[in-house]
Amino acid sequence: MPFRLLIADVNDKGADLSISGQLVDGSFAGPEAVVLCGQDGQWVHSTVAQHSVLLPKDWPVVPGDGSTLVLSIPKPKGGFKLNRQELVVGQGPITHNPNRIDISAALATPAFWAIWVPLHLECDELPEPGLAWGLSSEDVNDAYAELFQSYWDSGVWPYIRLALPGGRYIEVEYAAGVEFQTRVWVGFDHAPRVLVGYDSGHFSFPTMRIQEVLEVALRMDACPAAPTLLLAGAYLVEGEPFPSEVAGSWLRHSPGFEPSYLAAVLHELSQNVVSELKWEFTEDRGWTNNWRYSQRNPASGMSILGLDDYRLIREFFSF
Repeated sequence: MPFRLLIADVNDKGADLSISGQLVDGSFAGPEAVVLCGQDGQWVHSTVAQHSVLLPKDWPVVPGDGSTLVLSIPKPKGGFKLNRQELVVGQGPITHNPNRIDISAALATPAFWAIWVPLHLECDELPEPGLAWGLSSEDVNDAYAELFQSYWDSGVWPYIRLALPGGRYIEVEYAAGVEFQTRVWVGFDHAPRVLVGYDSGHFSFPTMRIQEVLEVALRMDACPAAPTLLLAGAYLVEGEPFPSEVAGSWLRHSPGFEPSYLAAVLHELSQNVVSELKWEFTEDRGWTNNWRYSQRNPASGMSILGLDDYRLIREFFSF
């Protein structure tokens, strides 16, 4: 739920306002768009550019936790004067953009894989991860500028769509809102899609159980390497085995992949374990978890999902 902040103090920093106060509703989990009321009574839009928390208790920030949130917000217009009697109202971390482009064809290029998979690979055996797909760091940066940055600079968000039986689909959306987010959506043709998680500076994982990824992979009508895109959000429960053989097959099918790097890449991907994570199944919501940052945790302050969304997710994975 978007936050609402009761203003305690305001400092004018020239182009920005430093606004501190306590939440009275919703939760704050990172940068998002806001609306402010001016002294002329007009509500105007801006964004949270930076933030800090005094006396932090946990994350996300929620009402009644005793913390004070400090937001740096650019003035919406020259000469803007804030009405301190009104609340600062968040617009939520998930913004939408009607200007999007399907780049699923990029799955056939080594550059795509060299850009995204290495974001989750950090080890001495892979000091330059793009080489696993035959590309130098410079090559990867050039491809990133062409495949993604050029679209974002034009106000367009790229996405990948992965088709499944029964009109199902998974979308991986590369959103450039207040912050960059790699979002994973599930849905049915001609029906609303549902967010299952996203990667960003303020991530919301896990998106799926590893078993769900495996079931999706068996039915996916797309590039054989495509399920690899879902592994980052598929946290393993403590003691749960990583499907190395299957994941290795996905990697080997990613265009340009050098088999000599397979063991190192698989090792890094297998470390995606959260010891306190637990999943449980209920009839009304299907599979949900207890992780504080997850969309699929009904108790999480970061989740934007309602009961109908959980039911759609349950139906989606009922193959």
